Amino acid sequence: MGALLTVSAWAVVQATRTPDMAATQTSPADGFRAQQKLFEIMRRARTGRTHTVEMSEREVNAFLARHLADSAGQPLSHLATRLHGDGRAEITGQVPWRTLLDVPPLSFLMQIVPASWLDKGAWISVLSRVEVERAERARERRVLRFDVDTWWLGRLRLPEFMLRVLLDPGALRLLRTSLPDGIEAIRVEEGRLLVVTAP
Repeated sequence: MGALLTVSAWAVVQATRTPDMAATQTSPADGFRAQQKLFEIMRRARTGRTHTVEMSEREVNAFLARHLADSAGQPLSHLATRLHGDGRAEITGQVPWRTLLDVPPLSFLMQIVPASWLDKGAWISVLSRVEVERAERARERRVLRFDVDTWWLGRLRLPEFMLRVLLDPGALRLLRTSLPDGIEAIRVEEGRLLVVTAP
């Protein structure tokens, strides 16, 4: 019994810790460059020629911070990413504990945990492989897909299937996002993102 309580206490402590990547910093200049490159991607996509636009990790994070600030009903906050290369990216964000604990069998905790604590943010980190799905039909858009390899609650590593149990559909939709017309591929390299446009 003592060992079980020790392991449970350790898991709670790990789950409530802040991941290192939560401290990602960007500047207004990063945000401006990101916006300019997004305009360039859209402009190049209309030219009918293949072109590659490179975005740095800081520019991607600046875009995510701005995009989230402008998006109503966004289930995640403080979104940040680390580009590891070899097609893999680590994404970190916060979701209220209330959202995570509102599913069986954890819902009983809603009656035990103080309401003020439930409104605090839980850190979630997802390491995934980034892929662009080809459209099956001519008029369909390509889809940016994140295939989850590993994920952490705070600094507690958990099985992949629990991510789909704990997160609501709104947050899970971020794992599959439609791409604008004209984007052929997205490649993740260490510290940078390459966006390829095509006819």
